[in-house]
Amino acid sequence: MLNIFTLTYNGCDLLTKLKDSLIPSLNDIDYQWFIKDNASTDNTINLISSWAETKIKLIAYKNNLQNFSEGCNLLFNESSSKDEDYILLLNNDVIFKDSNSIKNMIKIMENDLNVGVVGARLLFTNTENLQHAGVVIDQRMKAPLHFRLNQKSDNNAIKNRMFQAVTGAVLLTKAKYYKNVCNNNKSNIKGITETYMWGFDDIDLCLAIKYNMEKKIVYYGKSNIYHEDSASLKKMPTNRLFLNHNLNQFRTKWGKRCCFDRELYEKDSNFCLYLK
Repeated sequence: MLNIFTLTYNGCDLLTKLKDSLIPSLNDIDYQWFIKDNASTDNTINLISSWAETKIKLIAYKNNLQNFSEGCNLLFNESSSKDEDYILLLNNDVIFKDSNSIKNMIKIMENDLNVGVVGARLLFTNTENLQHAGVVIDQRMKAPLHFRLNQKSDNNAIKNRMFQAVTGAVLLTKAKYYKNVCNNNKSNIKGITETYMWGFDDIDLCLAIKYNMEKKIVYYGKSNIYHEDSASLKKMPTNRLFLNHNLNQFRTKWGKRCCFDRELYEKDSNFCLYLK
């Protein structure tokens, strides 16, 4: 079973594009798609309710106060996922330009039991510019950054590579890993660490699975997926106020455990290739 988690707020247009591109990608996959609406004031509730697919589950939440981790954890709880079920974190501002990426990401995990997370190459919408080609950690800033952000995609960008982290915009893992990232959340739901505020929570997830569970984090480079880059968050610019909070939490928790690897990837286009 593949359980897909999407959070949305006033995103009717985004959800329509996502659905139209996602459903063909799920052919022959046993899935459920859980969508949490954060009290949208547009037509989101009516839109999702009008979709005939029984595999799409709408969770209409009372407000827009939960952060990303809290929202995903709520959906994880709603899904009643079994340990071997796949979990796909999926932003509402994503468009699949092929029908094979999800299947190929699942195959990577099926063929290598040491893989705990698979991320994807993401392009800015209607361009060939990279929005995500893996996450590196910068020594000077002591912070995670998207590798090659906004550079033109090329033959190096489509190589499968191992990183310490990938973005949560399109992130595949298993329930048994997801639920063991943090077991002391204020919601009492085991899952992503809830103390980050709309930033670095996906990085924390990856680092916990890599270093605490000793699993590989793989970037799948041949995907053809567009990403608007946090379209919903752009409607709520106050989230930028939490940057220092998130940085401090990241540095305190992972500063002495992670590898500052930005230069290693920049100097060697074959660094940490995933060849299996």
